[in-house]
Amino acid sequence: DMFLRDMLCFMISFAMLHTSGAGLPYVTSPLWGTSGELWDGYANVNSRLYDWSTAGYKYGDERLPNEPPTDVFVPSNAGGLTGTLDVTGELQAAIDKTPPGGVLRIPAGTYKIMQPIKLRQSIVIRGDGPEKTIIAPGQTLFDANNGVPGPCVATSKACGTYSSKGFGFCEGFISLESYTIANPGAWKASTITRAQLAGDNVLTLQTAQNLQVGDSIRIVMEDDIIRTMKFHLLGQKPASNATQEIMQTFGAKITQKTGNTITLNRKLPFDVRLEWKPWVDELRYKVDNVGLEYFSIRHVTTIPYPGHHKEFGYNGIDLGKCLNCWVRGVHFHNADVGLLMTSSMFSTITDIKFTADRGACCQGHHGHHAIDISSSGSMLVQNIVFTNANYVHGVTVMGLSNLNVITGVYAQGCDFTGDHHGNSPFMNLWDNISASSVAAFFEYGGNNDVFPSSGRNEVVWNVYANNGAHRTVKRFLDTLPYMQSTTQPWTPWAHLTVIPYQSNGVPAVPEGYDYYLHVFDDSLARGNVGPVNATPSPLTRIAPTSLWGAQLLKRAGEFAAPFLDSGLWDLECCCYACPSCKCCHTHDTRSVMATCRMPWQGIFYMEPPLSTATASEVLSYMYQKYGLPPNYTATAIEYMNYTARRTLAARINETEVITTADEVY
Repeated sequence: DMFLRDMLCFMISFAMLHTSGAGLPYVTSPLWGTSGELWDGYANVNSRLYDWSTAGYKYGDERLPNEPPTDVFVPSNAGGLTGTLDVTGELQAAIDKTPPGGVLRIPAGTYKIMQPIKLRQSIVIRGDGPEKTIIAPGQTLFDANNGVPGPCVATSKACGTYSSKGFGFCEGFISLESYTIANPGAWKASTITRAQLAGDNVLTLQTAQNLQVGDSIRIVMEDDIIRTMKFHLLGQKPASNATQEIMQTFGAKITQKTGNTITLNRKLPFDVRLEWKPWVDELRYKVDNVGLEYFSIRHVTTIPYPGHHKEFGYNGIDLGKCLNCWVRGVHFHNADVGLLMTSSMFSTITDIKFTADRGACCQGHHGHHAIDISSSGSMLVQNIVFTNANYVHGVTVMGLSNLNVITGVYAQGCDFTGDHHGNSPFMNLWDNISASSVAAFFEYGGNNDVFPSSGRNEVVWNVYANNGAHRTVKRFLDTLPYMQSTTQPWTPWAHLTVIPYQSNGVPAVPEGYDYYLHVFDDSLARGNVGPVNATPSPLTRIAPTSLWGAQLLKRAGEFAAPFLDSGLWDLECCCYACPSCKCCHTHDTRSVMATCRMPWQGIFYMEPPLSTATASEVLSYMYQKYGLPPNYTATAIEYMNYTARRTLAARINETEVITTADEVY
């Protein structure tokens, strides 16, 4: 087993070195170092890098549930399996009958629905795979609403005279009926009696009598009349003081309790000041632990996307106001709006794919919002693939969205926009993202009254335009957000960090902008904060490829739950996770791959038929079936048929170093 692994790593390394024509294609950041030795761990509000490793389902400490089905949906008529008959009523009844904690399996088939499906309890809906279980809405939400506009009407000057139909940023054909988190204070545990600074991890309460070690709490704060809390989160003056904001999207687990002082598993990302009337809630939602997995929502239409805010409601999933929920292995086709998980916390969105075959609007878009996590905290959005599906907003943060991780995004044949929609999203991580173009990465939505678009401490790490594959770099991010108003010159975005940044012939960052740029091009003025490196080779990145992955590896090791829950592993990364190939000899292959997963080839799901499976599908299958055993690579190889092994060999054989599958193994 060791010989096979070492030989595989050697041949991959030789091929990649030969292709790049250079040494190891990595440099490191002085904010992180090689393995986090230079990281300050978020010491205070002026620190650049928070610890994002606790994002996602249950702080990233537990794997997504995979319980066996308790119920199976069977239509009463065979036509319900082929998309010829409407199964809305029967499917809704099956969902309503599934008890809390249950798993409803929807077998392979095409299921036509004419009305939105509602979820009302904590259940899992599981298909047999996104290419097998297909939910096929037979009309738009506007038509399903009898031609009456929906609740999110907005104006737009884009693409002609269509008027807003009110479904461009709300509602889904599968929706969670969890209408509210709860009124602020409904689950209040205690008032906070002592101010704390960002970077601290303790709170002093009026009483901790009803709180125990292991409990999760949420900090709630109300802004004062002069809006000092919003100024603190933005890093500058907001456009409007009209609305009093309530901060309630930071949660943490109690790790120690001494009297009325509690210690948390996470550092405070902001100050806790007594003038903001802070308290702690029990971290509870009305609905939690809802899972949607392994199916497609496929809209069949030849009508082009009509344009921004003119959507008729070819929508997907609305899973808002949810705690510890997940969406995995879901494919959205021709969606106006793909996935809404707004006002949610500690939930995971993983292994998602967006495609489109309808025409684009006059501005080149195929849909409005792909993923929207506005007003959400500590969400993990990972392994997202766009294939010729260009969205106005790729992933949206807005309204105090904070500590969310967007990682492993690959946009093939389309742009990707990290949409900051205003009203103080802050301290989100945009990590390991590539698209055909990243020129629109900093494009933003929202009205003038929610300027500036972003709050402080956004971090952009390894975002680049690719050369047709996720692992190849055509050009790193080379645009920056600049002033958004001439009447009130906000400087977007306060304390922004971009690692790396590549010049586009633009002069120095304007005076007053506290951006940190790790510059790969010497044409920027030396006055910019951050190191200046030579122009990169086609494979150069900042190590690690994923900052989130490196932080998770550092905190929880190679068996960390989000690593095991991801079906995407790229063997071609193997020996570039460390400064030298010795890592492949001294570490388990899992930790190496976990550090540098790159979903460049596409999405694969559990239990493919081995007779026709690609190598990547078989590797994913082996993880699902055997939990990634110590001899992971060798065990997977044993179960590959000859065709699958040749497929993997062809992937590795980019420079004809390897000629047959048998030579690999």
